[in-house]
Amino acid sequence: MPSIIEALKNYLPDKAVLDQRPPFDDDLSQPLFRKGNTIGCITLHGIGGTPANIRVVADALAAKGYTVISPMIPGHGETVRAQNASTGAQWLDGIRAAYKRLKDEGCEQVYALGLSLGGILCGLLAEEEHLDGLALICTPIKMKQYLRTARTLSPIIPVVGYPESRGGKPAWGDNPYAQMYGGFSTKKLVDLSRLARKLTRNLDKIDCPTLIVAAGQDDKVDPASIEIFCSGAVNAPSVDLAEFEHSPHGCTYGPEREQVAARCVEFISGLVDNASAASV
Repeated sequence: MPSIIEALKNYLPDKAVLDQRPPFDDDLSQPLFRKGNTIGCITLHGIGGTPANIRVVADALAAKGYTVISPMIPGHGETVRAQNASTGAQWLDGIRAAYKRLKDEGCEQVYALGLSLGGILCGLLAEEEHLDGLALICTPIKMKQYLRTARTLSPIIPVVGYPESRGGKPAWGDNPYAQMYGGFSTKKLVDLSRLARKLTRNLDKIDCPTLIVAAGQDDKVDPASIEIFCSGAVNAPSVDLAEFEHSPHGCTYGPEREQVAARCVEFISGLVDNASAASV
């Protein structure tokens, strides 16, 4: 686990990234909606990212014929300054709007799959609305210690730059699925933590089957997150765990992204098929 000193060495304070809009590929990084059948799926990226980060999952679900919406979390996809101005309440309103869109499109079943912050928002949606299935992908119900320290230091170090983006390079290198900012607003860790606490308080309201995807190389999620969810989500009829040993935190755009997508599709399609069989 990185110490705060190591983190500061790699992620140096860099206000220069505040107003830099990375050269996003709009074909992948922008919101996605694909109309399919009456099975609706929300796929949601993480903090500081774009829909490209979960596009492999969205494409795999769309290939099954499902209706898929992959929104941009409010404040994302532009600049770090815009992200910094967004709020947790706006982020939550964003996924509520995606859920409403699927319902307005006539979806009879709705599933939500979220990476990192996206997982927290999907979990909060599951506490408010009945979902037919929920996938929490590397979801920091509890963050690792160095991030909790960075959150505390955010008034002093409000913005950091990613080492990958130094020298004018995009942070994602040659992997278009990893499109994200060249830096990060540490102040947003406060919003993320607030939402994670809200999720934890009401886990017993989640009443749908849940898949938890964990990454063996995750340097951001405290492993206790899984136990916290399982001990609190007492009304979830089932909780499955899938771990990808060689994946980093961003497992949906890492080296095992195709396998992660396939496991998510397997989870959702199994629930869809069971629901169809039960209705016959």
